[in-house]
Amino acid sequence: MSFVRTVLGDISPNEIQQTMIHEHLFFDLSHVRNETDSILSDSPDLEDELCQVKKFGGNTIVEVTNLGMGRNVTGLARLSERLGIHIVCATGFYKESVYPEEAFTKSREEIADLFTSEILTGVGDNGVRAGIISEIGSSHHEITAAEEKVFRAACDAHKRTKAPLSTHCELGTEGTAQLRIFEQEQVDLKHISFGHQDLNTDLEEQVLLLQSGAYIQFDTIGKNNYRSHRDRLENLLNLLDKGFEDQLMLSVDMTRKSYFRKNDGPGYIYLFDTFLPDLRKAGATDLVIDKLMIYNPRRFLAFAE
Repeated sequence: MSFVRTVLGDISPNEIQQTMIHEHLFFDLSHVRNETDSILSDSPDLEDELCQVKKFGGNTIVEVTNLGMGRNVTGLARLSERLGIHIVCATGFYKESVYPEEAFTKSREEIADLFTSEILTGVGDNGVRAGIISEIGSSHHEITAAEEKVFRAACDAHKRTKAPLSTHCELGTEGTAQLRIFEQEQVDLKHISFGHQDLNTDLEEQVLLLQSGAYIQFDTIGKNNYRSHRDRLENLLNLLDKGFEDQLMLSVDMTRKSYFRKNDGPGYIYLFDTFLPDLRKAGATDLVIDKLMIYNPRRFLAFAE
């Protein structure tokens, strides 16, 4: 039997309903960005945001905050239990500019051991086990030597544990280079998802990634200063027209308090109350939207037999 690993334990994939595939709930990059807007923690404002998601039928959040990014798995477990939502937490390192020292000092094997331990045994001694290797990142138009080491270690951990693996493509770049590493490491691409592809304006590269059998994520929806709502929508519709409806997943990648709806930002619910209605108006059927939001995440998040 396959299963999805959440912060409260393993569940059947059938328990997964509408899913945000790439999010942050506990998050802290203030030490990198030199501001406090990039600190997310358990708060009434966060709870209100997530309750709004629940009202739209969202019941699962993949929380990709990893080592060095303010991860708090104990807090995620408390939040999951209190609000009645499934949360999948991550193991991994992000990108070189955010790496903690251990990402540089540990060998490939040691990093693979760390990721494997957090999936099979737990994060620290609190018993919470990671359910995804994410967000494994590359830099803008570059995969550094340190990032390549982490990517290959993540491949090792995936092959040991069968955990799903998703990536960070900085501003949508380096998907092809990431794909090359996965192919060299002989990873089964149906367990891989390339992140931030809604920021990639190269349709041919998106198609190349999808033709490998992998998933891609349109996961910065609502961040319209990076790419317009209309461009994202048209790009997604183009890929749907090409027949890739079984390999696409959606999210908003919340990383700042100023993005909350209360603070006049798009909020987590922008996906539900703005983007998905426009996708329907443009002709996407309820079945297609269920694939993007339910069935594709179920299949991707399930640990392989």
